Amino acid sequence: PPMPPAAPMGHAPHAGMTHPMAGMQPAPSGHAPQAMAPAVSAPVHAAPQVVPHVWPQAGHMQPAPMPAAHPGHAVAASRQSDISLQDRYTDEAARVAQVRVDREQQAMLHELRAMKGMIEERFGTLAYMERMQRHPELARLVQRLMDCGFSPALVRRLTDQAPTHLSDLQGWAIQVLEANLRAAESEQPLEDQGGIVAMIGSTGVGKTTSTAKLAAAFAAKHGAANLGLITLDAYRVGAHEQLRSYGRILGVAVHTAHDRQALEDMLDLLSNKRMVLIDTAGIAQRDSRTQELLETLGHRSIEKLLVVNASAQGETIEDVLISYRASQCKGVVLSKIDEAVKLAPALDAVIRHRLKVMAVANGQRVPEDWHRLSAQALIHRALRGGGSAAYRFDSQDVNLLLATPPQQGMVMGGLHA
Repeated sequence: PPMPPAAPMGHAPHAGMTHPMAGMQPAPSGHAPQAMAPAVSAPVHAAPQVVPHVWPQAGHMQPAPMPAAHPGHAVAASRQSDISLQDRYTDEAARVAQVRVDREQQAMLHELRAMKGMIEERFGTLAYMERMQRHPELARLVQRLMDCGFSPALVRRLTDQAPTHLSDLQGWAIQVLEANLRAAESEQPLEDQGGIVAMIGSTGVGKTTSTAKLAAAFAAKHGAANLGLITLDAYRVGAHEQLRSYGRILGVAVHTAHDRQALEDMLDLLSNKRMVLIDTAGIAQRDSRTQELLETLGHRSIEKLLVVNASAQGETIEDVLISYRASQCKGVVLSKIDEAVKLAPALDAVIRHRLKVMAVANGQRVPEDWHRLSAQALIHRALRGGGSAAYRFDSQDVNLLLATPPQQGMVMGGLHA
């Protein structure tokens, strides 16, 4: 029979015609062709049901679905991130630059202040030296005070208040020093005042000897039966034996206390005594045990006397007065004035700290070397000067030394004539 015409390319065969290869499946590679299996119809799936959209009720909100990422959005986010990083780097660079500018400004201000201080110091030096040249009497007074051992702080204060119109400036300076030195000459002697007195001070200043001198002076006036002796010196070997030796001579028993509780018990035991003297251990002013000793003597009825070595350096005396809280003491006792080449450093510290000189000791004899001197006697003794020529100041050296501005925090009060 004749063949039907072929279907045009790109068009499906006519309905009702079956392709000769329909129902045939290619055999897998490497295997022989098998018999043709009958065609199995594909399973029919149910059409998906359309669920109506229901708005969520209050309290049961669900997050909205995120829209699908778009390539343009990713590019925009990347560009925004780059812009943020660039802004962050710009802010950091600006901050670093500002910090650098601030440091440079601070350095410039520091240099300007230093230059200002140097200019003021130079002008002050020139003004001071010009004043010394215009008033030779004032220059001689300054040189004498410095040679005697008075501190530049005290001498500078005197020269600032000195009336240059006076012809006798040295007499005026002596009167000012005497008026500012507090001495207990007008008060009752310590042995007549009674009470509980503790001798404190650094190592080797003569506390035990001063205690024995005061005890002997009291026993000679009021009797040994009215005197009590207590020692707190448990550090040195045989230290309490020294005071007990003086006690045996005076006929007074010496009690030992090791802490504050024992000391208070002893004070209760000796409460009927008119005077109780307490000898303490010698501790360096920079030792931590110094504060412990002061706390032990914190009883309200105890009055402290600070024993100061008059032959020590002025800076050492200053350190002792500060460490032992001299402002809280009843007064000071100047010991070893017979060994002091210059008495001015000790009197200078006493004047600047406004302390009272209760007594002086000028030797080891008990009780002969125990005195009360007036301010006039102490100042005249200090103005004797002395010492080696190697430690004396030249006039130019004195001018340069005193022309320097005083240091901040200096303990110095005003002087009254």
